[in-house]
Amino acid sequence: MKCSMSKLFRSFFIFVLILIIVFPATGFAAKTKKSSSADLKSNKNVQNTDMTEKYKKPMNNILEATQLFYSVRLNYSMKSGESKKIKLTSLEKQNIAAGRQILEGQSRITNFAFSQRVQELFGANARIASLPFKTEPDVPEELVVRCNSNYVKLAVGEWGEESPVYKLKSVTKKGKKWKVVFKVNMYDSYTDSMQPLGKVILTLKKNKKSVYGFNIKGIILKKM
Repeated sequence: MKCSMSKLFRSFFIFVLILIIVFPATGFAAKTKKSSSADLKSNKNVQNTDMTEKYKKPMNNILEATQLFYSVRLNYSMKSGESKKIKLTSLEKQNIAAGRQILEGQSRITNFAFSQRVQELFGANARIASLPFKTEPDVPEELVVRCNSNYVKLAVGEWGEESPVYKLKSVTKKGKKWKVVFKVNMYDSYTDSMQPLGKVILTLKKNKKSVYGFNIKGIILKKM
């Protein structure tokens, strides 16, 4: 009887030890799991913050430097209703950066100066060697080419009676990602009327080293 009671007591003691060890550990695991789930849910619930008024000027500065590319592609290279995500290859980045020089009336610029413009917009140096050697760019596919070893040649021309007009619609921030939307219309000076052309959607990332304060990370064009 004593032996039986001793075994029973020993078994009960072991059972109590198991309960003490297992339950706190399980409780901690559950708490950790719950905390991780809450963090994940918190990240998903990050809201878009409207920054349109505060960042109107820098966004319009970026637009001024790049809008010719959007205008040419929307007007000449895309069909009505088409949406296109621009692949930011080295060549395409240079086509985009060429817009500012063209608007300033420049027909050519040094390789070094042009490379700096590309870096300001995209955070990466231009690969001038990727540009084709030509006397003139083949618009609308090309807005810049190499004319010799020291200079690049830019597309020049005028819109005529119809010209694009841009309007900043929104600037939103979600986490570290910035989204900018511009609406584009074609203005007819002969009839003094506007016709919708499309939208430009930019994805940006802050960069204090850039004169614009941002670098372009993505471009989507939508034609009406």
